Amino acid sequence: MNCPYCEYRGHRMDLHAHLIKEHAEGIKIYVDEALGKMVFEMSCPVCNESVKQTLKKSAAILAEYEQEIRMVAFDLLLYHLQEKHDDLVQITKHDKS
Repeated sequence: MNCPYCEYRGHRMDLHAHLIKEHAEGIKIYVDEALGKMVFEMSCPVCNESVKQTLKKSAAILAEYEQEIRMVAFDLLLYHLQEKHDDLVQITKHDKS
């Protein structure tokens, strides 16, 4: 699969790790004052479709869970890319493993 942010190409699991390491800023994690809850928010870099999801963790322990939150969020992004933009990420039979 091709990275939607840069020229990186790799298997899905490798791309997932790359996204977490190199593009963490693509996932915004913050406390939504209107909701009074911690949320993560991201937008697809291809079509700008966005997702905002509340989290069960408290803001006090945000730093402890940032990596895990980004892992889940980028996994959702990869599913979105496979479903909506498979022609752009160039999924091959070997990439699906």
